Amino acid sequence: MTPFLPFLIVGAGELWFATLVPAWAAWPFVWAGLGTSWVSLAYLLRRPAMLGKQSTPTLAFWALLPFLLTARGAARAGRRSMRAWKVELAPGLWVGGWPKEGAPEHAQLDLTAELPRRGEALRYRCLPMLDGAPPELEAWRAAVEQAVAWRAEGLPVLVHCAYGHGRSVAVCLGVMVAEGIAPTWEDAHRRVLAVRPRAKMTPAQRAMVAAAVATLPEPRAAE
Repeated sequence: MTPFLPFLIVGAGELWFATLVPAWAAWPFVWAGLGTSWVSLAYLLRRPAMLGKQSTPTLAFWALLPFLLTARGAARAGRRSMRAWKVELAPGLWVGGWPKEGAPEHAQLDLTAELPRRGEALRYRCLPMLDGAPPELEAWRAAVEQAVAWRAEGLPVLVHCAYGHGRSVAVCLGVMVAEGIAPTWEDAHRRVLAVRPRAKMTPAQRAMVAAAVATLPEPRAAE
């Protein structure tokens, strides 16, 4: 099942529930239902920009506020349930979830479309991707190339999404193959799972990585 369908079902359920309560109590469910339906459309069209991630709140932010608050709550809960919110996959290459206070000791590659930036970092770039969905090839390549470029400067790099299990892992696998740290994405994934067992990606994300790794330049030898 693609992420589009669960969001569509939840949005429809919220709108249906709005018809069962008094009019004065219906507006929160209408607000949530329309926002969740919009999220389902973003997944259908594969457009993370529709989630409205901006440094300054926009109309999309306020329209999607119920969904965005839920996403933040889930990310906070997920962080508390983790033994470590970030782990080092190779010297200077870290994968993790949503940083609580930024990444002041890292160059921060933020892959979330649904969560705001928090705190400061040595460098920062956001390349938003949708949670649970395979990223577009161009966005994935841009993320891999950015991480490799920062590492070539000698910067420690944190690649993160909401939980450090899907989007961020997909990008880190590309970095590890591009740099010759691992010969194949499967080998890179096994190395990730050894230190982060829940980072299994979805079948669609695995298929995307398998195809995308073939488009990378020939890796340089690992140092």
